[in-house]
Amino acid sequence: MVLVTQRRSWRPSKLQQRVDRATRQLADREAARIPWPQLLKARELYVKWQTFLLWVRTIEDAEGCVPQWVAEVVSKRCPGFVRFAEQQSEGDRGKSSPLWSGLEQWINERIFAKPQQEGWMDAVGYYAVRDLAAVRAEAYWFYCDQQWKYSKPAVYPSFSEWRKASARCSDEVLDHFETTDELRELIRLSRQVNPRTLKKTVDQYIEWRVFAYWARTAFDPEDQLPDLVKHELERRCPDFLKRLASTPSNGGKESEDRFNKLLHWIEGHDFRNVRREGWLPVLAYQARLHPRLQRVGDYWHHWQRLRSENAGSRYPSFDQWQAVADTYTFELQDG
Repeated sequence: MVLVTQRRSWRPSKLQQRVDRATRQLADREAARIPWPQLLKARELYVKWQTFLLWVRTIEDAEGCVPQWVAEVVSKRCPGFVRFAEQQSEGDRGKSSPLWSGLEQWINERIFAKPQQEGWMDAVGYYAVRDLAAVRAEAYWFYCDQQWKYSKPAVYPSFSEWRKASARCSDEVLDHFETTDELRELIRLSRQVNPRTLKKTVDQYIEWRVFAYWARTAFDPEDQLPDLVKHELERRCPDFLKRLASTPSNGGKESEDRFNKLLHWIEGHDFRNVRREGWLPVLAYQARLHPRLQRVGDYWHHWQRLRSENAGSRYPSFDQWQAVADTYTFELQDG
């Protein structure tokens, strides 16, 4: 197989950074009013359909047409697509367009009709395409697209085979993909962990982060640590408070410092195997993309303001606080 020229690492320009910030602000504004489980489900679905779309596109571009067996797979996975494509062709007065283009439109209109109609599709797409599974699929699509222009495979991979190959995303594939060094390294590290294991560990990691956010406000140096927070910390994080008492304070940022120390303790105890195996950066990256963690962080800021206005109010139990945080939505204002 003929190899294309290896690409160098990539950095976004200042204009690209500004566009990305604007796109993220739009996505976050839309996401703020959607319950996080609904948003997560749509994001995960987006990654799966995007991967399927790239497989179809790769083969169609290489062949210049859609092989019959690929068309049959599409028809089976996408009930009603054939009729949809015929109607689109009639509307375009018979103009020929790639099947993958029509499939992309069908996916957006049929699979993601709800977020499209309700105006939160940007909230789905912005973070979904940054998921490592989506990035690996894009990298593998780019590699296959370039290679198959020079030398078509004797047998094209099935979607299952293509998906597994994209999940492995070899160094050869990565070396031909234009991305940042940081993301390239995250993809390499992600190969060490099974996707199901990663998903389960991300969920566990976020559970701990939610707990840490609940305890964070109680770390105010001007207040005594509430008994129920102290009890939960002693039960869940043995010896943490003793270690905390033996370390020097950090002046006016003591609350934030204690919060960060709690996170460090959690990573060092409950995720020490992840750290030892070297994929803690992957875990942290995937967690940052997760809508639950983002929403709980938003709720903590909201609750912190409420707490400062009602300093004498009873500190809620973790279960009470978590239940409210998990149902929190809000309207994000510009700026």
